[in-house]
Amino acid sequence: MGCGDSAVATFTEPVTFRDKVGPSLSRLFANKNEMIGQSGLVNALHSSDLTYQGGSFDGITITVYLTGSFALGGVCDIPRVEAQINLTAATAAGARDAAVIVNGRPLAEALSLK
Repeated sequence: MGCGDSAVATFTEPVTFRDKVGPSLSRLFANKNEMIGQSGLVNALHSSDLTYQGGSFDGITITVYLTGSFALGGVCDIPRVEAQINLTAATAAGARDAAVIVNGRPLAEALSLK
């Protein structure tokens, strides 16, 4: 992932929703702490301003639509952000894969430094 680190699942208090993807991503985006507690885990999205607009699930891939902007701390944050969003969406949906569209562009393109 980003500069030799890896994605690690974290947990919050139990909350029940019919649509688990929207609330899960909204919760991820609402966390403005750079570090996750005392764990040493980095929240690469802490300075970004993203909003979940909707999604669709075909049984394999969850497609998620977001609007907003990224505020990255460097090139190592690109794979961190991709992992945090993709893994959160896929896990919440019970999907194998996630396709994320930000402001009408694929996530990788939206995060590109080009």
